[in-house]
Amino acid sequence: MFELTLDDHLAIQHTTRQLLPLRSSVLAISFIALFVALITSYDSWRSGNVVRFVLVVVATVALCALATVVLIKPARALLRAMYRRRLVKNGGAGVPVEAWVDQEGIRFTANGQTLSCPWPSLRAIEEENGTFYFWMSKTWAHVWPDRIFASAEERQHFRDYILKWSGRPIASPPVLARLGAGGRANLPD
Repeated sequence: MFELTLDDHLAIQHTTRQLLPLRSSVLAISFIALFVALITSYDSWRSGNVVRFVLVVVATVALCALATVVLIKPARALLRAMYRRRLVKNGGAGVPVEAWVDQEGIRFTANGQTLSCPWPSLRAIEEENGTFYFWMSKTWAHVWPDRIFASAEERQHFRDYILKWSGRPIASPPVLARLGAGGRANLPD
């Protein structure tokens, strides 16, 4: 028995567990700041004050990029808290999960509901750093986090049984998990 956490859900839904990557965030905010600065200082350009125009644009972009770097940690914490609260409210995180794997397939029970998936109906089985992803469809997987295994030996026994019972290889590194929900939605059925 184990509980799924926010990071378990993020590993399935997004291409990274980090909701706001630093580089992408700084580039996006800088790009927005560039356009805002160009629009607001257009009068300087029209009046022929090119030096002031360039200084305002460069300063605006630099200050916004710096503010993004400074504020990224609180913004990440806020997004994670909002996402975690939504998952807990909807019963997706912090709920005890009982899971079984045998010759027939994978079964798990959460919130009083049991889901069974025979081995042939699984789309894929992936593993990353000891975490197993059992893909029931291209957008939904059941995660067995690495923290539920007591040792590397226990994890290896689990891996051996999965290979034996499913009759298919375990993809490592994962392909579907790294595409994110948006990337997997475009995959053919």
